[in-house]
Amino acid sequence: MSAPDPQPRSPLLRLLLGAALALALPLLPGVRDLDPLARRAASITVLTAWCWITEALPLAVGALLPAILLPAAGVASARQIAPWYFDDILFLFLGGFILSTALERTRLHERLAWRAVAFFGSRPRRLVLGMMAATAALSLFVNNTSATLVMLPVGLALLARCEPDERAQLGAPLLLGIAYGATIGGIATPIGTAPNILFLAMFQERFPEAPVPGFGTWMLAVLPLSILFLLICWQLLVRVAGRPGAASSPALTRYAQEAARLPPRSAEQNRVLIVFSLVVLAWLTREPADLGFARVPGWKEALPAPIAASVSDATVALIGAVLLFVIPSAGRGSRRLLVWDDCRNLPWGVLLLIGGGLALAKSFEQSGLSAAVAGGLGGALDVLPMAAVVLLVSASVTLLTEIASNTATINVLLPLLFGAAVAAGLNPLLVAIPAVLSVSYGFALPVGTPPNAIVFATGRVRMNQMLRVGILLNLIAILLVTLFTLFWTGPRLGFDLRTMPGWAAAEPAGP
Repeated sequence: MSAPDPQPRSPLLRLLLGAALALALPLLPGVRDLDPLARRAASITVLTAWCWITEALPLAVGALLPAILLPAAGVASARQIAPWYFDDILFLFLGGFILSTALERTRLHERLAWRAVAFFGSRPRRLVLGMMAATAALSLFVNNTSATLVMLPVGLALLARCEPDERAQLGAPLLLGIAYGATIGGIATPIGTAPNILFLAMFQERFPEAPVPGFGTWMLAVLPLSILFLLICWQLLVRVAGRPGAASSPALTRYAQEAARLPPRSAEQNRVLIVFSLVVLAWLTREPADLGFARVPGWKEALPAPIAASVSDATVALIGAVLLFVIPSAGRGSRRLLVWDDCRNLPWGVLLLIGGGLALAKSFEQSGLSAAVAGGLGGALDVLPMAAVVLLVSASVTLLTEIASNTATINVLLPLLFGAAVAAGLNPLLVAIPAVLSVSYGFALPVGTPPNAIVFATGRVRMNQMLRVGILLNLIAILLVTLFTLFWTGPRLGFDLRTMPGWAAAEPAGP
């Protein structure tokens, strides 16, 4: 089903190769001139990144390497490292996971899928757009992998209802649309995908005096990109990956009519929906949003200053999560909306992975590695025009993320890009924004993102179909990210990318 793995098949051999590479790194020209602590931090980073990219160790286990090796190498103490593994941002992710668990347990996600099918009708091309939109909407608040897994059975059920000829034309556009919809939708909220979470965490750690974009501000800045890209992706899928018909399908008409016979929502579903909606509303309205023509105040501005400074989106998510364990599902004495057993399968490994990335980022600063690498990269960035810098970062990250984990890529690159921008006298967000947007845009290979791998594993999407559409989407993504970074996303986030802000010129906070 997939191409042969060019990596050594033995995980132990991969691990030994990574260890050899890490041990050889300090002997290389340029690296051997660094401070000893910086050399050790570089070796640990290379070994951890190697384990992530080659899966010599499970991703979550590889994320524990900094916790073991940084103290052993004298780069940071165990007491210093421990808080790095459970930053405030991880509480936001944890709260989001618990909320999504409640949606899945009560089957509210299925109602969303059925309603989307009923709304978009039985024309195959419109149905592809409907499934993409539903998946993207779900991916705003549920991680991309979960959104794909939720929507894929609906897509396969739709294909099962089609005639053979219709299925052959609709299969690839519909299934790839689900995968790509999850990826495109996930970037539009801070919690939609792990790289967004990592960016906000590292940005706050590296530049503690900088204003951090809130949930609503982020959506205003990135959602238009997602909507435009989703429409472009839809057109490519129905013209390149396959040619589904534009006329109504009798088989799909019958399927859409089944949505009209859905029973009313249960009391349990209504209560979960209320909690979820209140959390999303609180996320959207916590920070003030600059709409360009008007400024919408946030509810935190009504709180006393000490409380307003302490409350974050993570606080809101955890309040919602706790309510799910308090509110009964039906009447007095009944089961709560969630019990702890429902959360046993939460993706705890993702939290460890993010923590490992934060630990590496802090070790860059503490060892002086960030400053050393930044000095080298800064000279290259300094000679390029602003648009060329954004285009170069977007193209490089898009290419790299096709063969490496999105989260691992942003873990390694973002601290280096921050330092390089500061050394070159550039606004750090000039390189960080295109990097964090582009790192999710791996469309051409099954290993590019988990959603790609999930739909490829069904056997209904051929490699050449994914490559043909994915390469075109990658090229379009590079152009869109460059234009949006310069003319929409940066300004809407409240930053002037043309100038070096005072908070970036300041020294990073000490350990």
